[in-house]
Amino acid sequence: MRIFKYIIPYFLPKNQIIKTNLVPMEEIDKIVCFSNTAIGDTLFNTPVFRSLKKHFPDKKLIAVMNPNNYKLFENNPYIDDIILYSGKTKHFFKALKELKEINPKLILALHSNDPQATPLAVLSGAKYIIKLPNDKNQFTKWHSNSIVSKNHNEHFIKTRLKFLKWLGIEETDCRMDLFLKDEWIEEVEKTLPKNKKLIGFQIGASTISRRWFNERWVELGKKLLSKYPDINIVLTGAPNEKELTDEVERGINDKRVLNLAGKFSLGGAAALIDKLDLLVTPDTGPLHMAIALKTPTLGLFVAGEPQQTNACYDLEIHPFIQKPKTCTPCIDKKCKYPECMKQITVDEVLKNVTRQINEV
Repeated sequence: MRIFKYIIPYFLPKNQIIKTNLVPMEEIDKIVCFSNTAIGDTLFNTPVFRSLKKHFPDKKLIAVMNPNNYKLFENNPYIDDIILYSGKTKHFFKALKELKEINPKLILALHSNDPQATPLAVLSGAKYIIKLPNDKNQFTKWHSNSIVSKNHNEHFIKTRLKFLKWLGIEETDCRMDLFLKDEWIEEVEKTLPKNKKLIGFQIGASTISRRWFNERWVELGKKLLSKYPDINIVLTGAPNEKELTDEVERGINDKRVLNLAGKFSLGGAAALIDKLDLLVTPDTGPLHMAIALKTPTLGLFVAGEPQQTNACYDLEIHPFIQKPKTCTPCIDKKCKYPECMKQITVDEVLKNVTRQINEV
């Protein structure tokens, strides 16, 4: 990373980027969108993809995406082509080669981390690079837009939609898109029981700081199964979360628990979430997948900020429980034991789940 932070800036062309309040879209034949981080952040960008294609149907839309999750978006009709880039230094020059071949004039850095993202956009030959917020970015002089600060009270989707103002678009539709393939649905339907309410537990999270404790998932599961004889609990998650779900499965010790973490492809995992009647989840990728798929959720928040990442539409089916941070400062992603999550009690979650089950 040191080469990009301290050395690469000296080699970036000084006068290539055009500063502007409005990109002359008549000069643009293709739009490149950088969206190569986590699943949730890419889902937050799907309203932008949809709006771009609606307003500029004749312009080619190319998305730079993460190799770990791009398959979720291959079926998106608003994206014409995908370039893979992990965001790491190792694959920088491969991605640069592919970008230079398409010769983009306009790049929207919707969600891609510096110090790699802006140098990648500049070296690809782009004349217009839009990135926000960028007030704490060392590369602001290579951004076409003015300096924009982060609004901590604004949902991330609404921040992404602001990129469109530099293209002459005022957009307010925040709905995320996730298009399932038939093959994903078929692989899931073979596994699930018929005519049962399915309550999903997403045990894992992208960081330890956002996880609820396993013993509380166990207690919640036992109480739910005792109260509702007609439900199944579905444990969701990625392959690397199976150790967590195995522990919860053993703790609940009931045949109505389906431990499906890591069983399906990423697309299949999305199709599984689509089949649930409710997903109880911390602030992590499956929460955003559920919101995009209109699956009811109950979000568990302390370190995360629901006004930024929980649903900003369909609010009636996406309630959340939020507790205050207990450490000052909150170290969030560096936290190894989220004592603050103990504020969320089993009975509080059970009360909310009961209400939602009765409304399904």
